[in-house]
Amino acid sequence: MQSRSVSHARGIDVSRWQGSIDWKQVREAGISFVFIKASQGSSLEDPKFAENVQGAKAAGLLVGAYHFLGAASAAAARQEAKHFVETMKKAGPLAWFDLPPVLDYENNPAGISRAAINQAAAAFLVEVERLTGRQPILYTGNAFAANFDESLGRYDLWIARYSETRVPDDRPAWNKWTFWQYTDSG
Repeated sequence: MQSRSVSHARGIDVSRWQGSIDWKQVREAGISFVFIKASQGSSLEDPKFAENVQGAKAAGLLVGAYHFLGAASAAAARQEAKHFVETMKKAGPLAWFDLPPVLDYENNPAGISRAAINQAAAAFLVEVERLTGRQPILYTGNAFAANFDESLGRYDLWIARYSETRVPDDRPAWNKWTFWQYTDSG
């Protein structure tokens, strides 16, 4: 995959674990966009989601939302997609979100097959696109990305590889990234 450049836009992702955020300070640090955790599984909502959306918007940042997938089947993934979109709507109209919605799929606690991983991801992504009218992004880690087949390559990739110099590896579905998360602090 490609290297990063100092000319690329800089952004962060946040969830309740960051506590109260000084969004003005974030903007002054040169951050231009943020992805905010909305939900996880079929019922969890990040308790800071709406507050973070409001604060980031007020600071003039571009805002997107993400969902941490826990589904082990396509049917469960569709349910999680519905939960995600309903959670987004609680923070404001879908039009408020400047960036596409994101599927965060980075582990396999249920031990499902590679085929089932792809079926769950595809089901979630298709359902979110149907519900929002926007093509979502897939977020994953450098190693876990090897689980996804070429059929998911039509979705933009946000990849985590915590290194400022080692570029993410080419994977069956992608040979370029749209977003590269190169650090877990900032």
